[in-house]
Amino acid sequence: MQESSLPEHHQIIPLENPVNGWGPKHKPNGKKLLITKEANYFLRNLNTYQRNEVYRAVSRLVTEGGYGASSGGFKLKPMFMRAKTDGIAAAGNLNLVYCVNSDEIVISSIGINKDAVGSKIPSSNESAQLYEVQRKNRVRYHEKTSVADLKEIENSWGFPVPTVEIKTEHAAVNGMLNDLNKATWLMGTHLDTAYWGDSPEQYTLFHNPTQGVFIDLFECVQDKISTSKVCRHLASVLTDCQRKGRKVKWICHSQGGIIFTRAVELVNDMGISLQGHKVVIHAGGNDRDRAIEAFKKAGIEVIDIDRDSPFDMVPNLAGGKDRSWSSFKRCLRFTLYVAGFGDRPMQTSPHTLPYLNLECSIRHLQMHGKHKAAKKLIDEQNRLGGC
Repeated sequence: MQESSLPEHHQIIPLENPVNGWGPKHKPNGKKLLITKEANYFLRNLNTYQRNEVYRAVSRLVTEGGYGASSGGFKLKPMFMRAKTDGIAAAGNLNLVYCVNSDEIVISSIGINKDAVGSKIPSSNESAQLYEVQRKNRVRYHEKTSVADLKEIENSWGFPVPTVEIKTEHAAVNGMLNDLNKATWLMGTHLDTAYWGDSPEQYTLFHNPTQGVFIDLFECVQDKISTSKVCRHLASVLTDCQRKGRKVKWICHSQGGIIFTRAVELVNDMGISLQGHKVVIHAGGNDRDRAIEAFKKAGIEVIDIDRDSPFDMVPNLAGGKDRSWSSFKRCLRFTLYVAGFGDRPMQTSPHTLPYLNLECSIRHLQMHGKHKAAKKLIDEQNRLGGC
């Protein structure tokens, strides 16, 4: 062992991996497995999902003797030539920097893999990840928002910075078909509406990456009858917040409502309370009663779960809020607006931006020249009670 007077990034201790069950005296592949105190502190601060990613990467290192699966040629060389310094092993969205020689594998540092996170082209290459987002300007979405304001709103939130934990008061889970750039400002907009009085200056985005419409829809179904990988990741984030005593105000949109509901159910199955957390769901595809039951069991305060347009097929039909024949007809007329097909800006969608009221929806349709669609809303307004 190293002298305790050395800085932590040089002090090394045995690494015990609970996945394979080795202990300090065990030598995998004839090598001691060690880790610096600095890297070990980082590892212990991760949530369980991230730690398991690290352990899997370490397991691969151990299996390969630290030299890599394609390094068979090393076995033909003398032992003193088989040294590898500052190798990098991928652990999901994290990197392990390690050194290896004939006696030891030493994990010297763990950090975010910059090549694995961030905006990607195509967006299907993006991965589930936490990002801290800071506000850039004071333009906020409200009933009197103009077309010019809408353009400014897309620039109202800054560059998403990857992080391994939630340290902000607010957090968000985005819906389907959102790349990272869109999710950043759109969830900031939903956050503003959900917690208007807080005037949030920053939030943490749990980015639910899009894999295209069909796979995203499959994930929605999967989380209603089983559990997706993204959902297990979020469940670990929730338990990590609780472990660290952080009470978070959540905003979930569309598929984000499905993911959050199922993640809370997983946490409930662990017997862990989420007392002190709060949640708002906008236009969620989740079953409302199922969500309320899960949140109540977890101790989560529901601030709002009913901010849904009567013309939005996601909460009404997919989420089962209103599957009456009249609701089916209303939603069917606006299916193309929800999907954003053709010349239909997102401001005319009953689903994408936060739903404020029918008057606001009518005005946005009129501002973009969709007068026939606006008339359909006006015709329905009296029958729906002017909501």
